[in-house]
Amino acid sequence: MLKELLEEQQPIVYRALKTAAEENRIAGAYLFTGPAGTLKHEAALLLAQTLFCGENRLACETCNTCRRVREGLYADLRWIEGEKTPISKETVDAIQADFAKTAVEEGSGRKVCVLENAETMSLSAQNSILKFLEEPADGVTAILTTDNIHRLLPTIISRCILIPFLPLSSEYAMQKAQEAGIGEEDARFLSKLCKDPRSIQELYESGIYRNAVGMLKEYLNLDGMRRNELLVDFEYSWRNRSAAREAAKKDNLALVGAFLDLLSLFAHDVILQDPEGPDWYCEEVASRKGKGADYAGWIIIAGEQRDKVSRFLDLNLVLAQTFFRLEEYNREHRL
Repeated sequence: MLKELLEEQQPIVYRALKTAAEENRIAGAYLFTGPAGTLKHEAALLLAQTLFCGENRLACETCNTCRRVREGLYADLRWIEGEKTPISKETVDAIQADFAKTAVEEGSGRKVCVLENAETMSLSAQNSILKFLEEPADGVTAILTTDNIHRLLPTIISRCILIPFLPLSSEYAMQKAQEAGIGEEDARFLSKLCKDPRSIQELYESGIYRNAVGMLKEYLNLDGMRRNELLVDFEYSWRNRSAAREAAKKDNLALVGAFLDLLSLFAHDVILQDPEGPDWYCEEVASRKGKGADYAGWIIIAGEQRDKVSRFLDLNLVLAQTFFRLEEYNREHRL
């Protein structure tokens, strides 16, 4: 059940919601913020169920009302997902117009609006929801979630109860990977790499993971591959060249991001000398023992270049900049 999952993985969030429910202090607006996959969706669902299910307790999760909320069949709940399609001003305006009316369902008389990935709202949509938050209607609760709080207007943030979500443990991600039937070595690697445990199986099966690992091996000069050829090999060997343009673009963004994450993870493990993953990876980390202090620069460069990975930038240019910066750093530190 959601309550048990949150209590185990996000205990601070669980206690905040439980206390608010038991003391009848549910706010008019919440902002759940934290990395992707940190159970913000599950917490939003539990809070929505709580608002409709009963008084002064967290939702039971088993009654007909909770089931209908979970399945998106409750008339006084509006659940908008911004991950696949940005949230427009028209969508926000339609919600506000609908919520100005009396509640349809019998019972609590409440209405709940959930906006997932609220950072995808346009500026006009953010200004529109701001009016909604400044003058909330009676019995209306807004629940916003975001993976990137910095993309939201400060005025929106200030009008919500902010609830931060911590990154999930690698043990939890490891469990999810093994539940998906992934072998132990890859499961350990993926549990360190994947920030969203829900996407581990998809990442593993998509080919993106394998290609990102291949790029890392090439950068580390393993299996007869050489790092100075990686930029050309990315263009002709690693990247998705599918005719489906949008799918290929999404895959290539994920591929470059995963490679940079792996590069950062490798440097991190060289510094700490406590790697988990395939044998070849652990052996390569061990071979660089004693040089850990010099690899801090890899983490900084990989992180800064990771922030540049977006659909608006040329991925080849991002990689070229990455390799140039790394080679300059490697020459300076004789790596």
